[in-house]
Amino acid sequence: MRPRPQKNVDLFALIALACGGLVLLGIISHPYWGDIEAGHTDFLAFYAGGRLAFTPGLYDPQQAMAEQLRAARVTGEGTYFIRLPWFAAAMWPLARLPYIPSQFVWQFLLLGGLIVFVVLWPRPSLAVRATILCYSLPALVNLRMGQDVPLMLACMAASLALLNRKKPVLAGLVLSLTLAKFHLFLPLFPAVLFVRRWRFAAGFFSGAAILLAASFVVSGPDWPQRFLTAIRDPATTPRVIVTPSFYYLMHGSPLAVGAIGIVLMVLYLRRARNDSEFLIAAAPVVILPLLPHAGAYDCLLLAPLAMTALDSGSREAKVAGALLLIPVTYFVAWSVSSCLILIPILDVALLALCAMPSPNRIDGVTADGRVLRENRKLLNLALDD
Repeated sequence: MRPRPQKNVDLFALIALACGGLVLLGIISHPYWGDIEAGHTDFLAFYAGGRLAFTPGLYDPQQAMAEQLRAARVTGEGTYFIRLPWFAAAMWPLARLPYIPSQFVWQFLLLGGLIVFVVLWPRPSLAVRATILCYSLPALVNLRMGQDVPLMLACMAASLALLNRKKPVLAGLVLSLTLAKFHLFLPLFPAVLFVRRWRFAAGFFSGAAILLAASFVVSGPDWPQRFLTAIRDPATTPRVIVTPSFYYLMHGSPLAVGAIGIVLMVLYLRRARNDSEFLIAAAPVVILPLLPHAGAYDCLLLAPLAMTALDSGSREAKVAGALLLIPVTYFVAWSVSSCLILIPILDVALLALCAMPSPNRIDGVTADGRVLRENRKLLNLALDD
């Protein structure tokens, strides 16, 4: 009898492992299912923003609370809308639905974002990427809270896939949608100019300009002032216990935070010029450990660079990437307040290790061309003109 090929054995093992991860996440999330069914998630703020889009009350806490009470009979301190006005306009169609059906559609979109990321991100293998996300606590937190980080992952993966297919302008336009959480992608703005990929930069900045112009249409000429007032409200910032940042360790010192930021930007730009995958994957990794406004769910944005490191990084980079992908790290960091600093430390270590040149990578592609060949049919189906 012919022995079963090793590849099939490995695939079955990964499927079994992925199922185990889903069971684990299901058990962890079980106590919160009632809250999700009742609509007690951060989507409530997005829904209120959609209801208030095209009105002067977009950033008015009292009007936001009134909309939340009407929608779900509950409000939360600091949960009113603090995104750019164009995002409220994007939420407007969902806000025409009753709240619970609207949240169901939103959760479906978030799951879709995770699937798009798994399919389009180039490395490691498709089966391994899917298995990793089946154990991802940050992914679970996003689904529990109704946060839109999975959609940011989808934009990153789609943009990289379009770049690999020599469609830089469209890639830049897609990546500009990360303006929904612009504070987590600030390093991209100087980086796309530094790498001198002018068509990609043109698409990125054109998309950002269109979204900003749309914001003035949605909320009037004075929206920047009202927006800044809203985000300065301390109630809108996640608690320190779930914020993976050096900011609080350094007591908000601008000099200390700025010095670390400069070092991280130098590391980032050093590698980004010759590696489009690193350019996109590392942008949130640069800024996440420095921000006062970042939550546990934002740690999902570490996954692209961690997966890249796991596939083609040095031994040390593989270790850092693996630690940022497994649930044990987040259990420890989020359960013991003194260990919360573990996440930004691993974040910085991952960036530094990935920024070092590797002999088997040229312009974000392994020398044997394996990454470009992997999932070619899937990319063609998703991205053909």
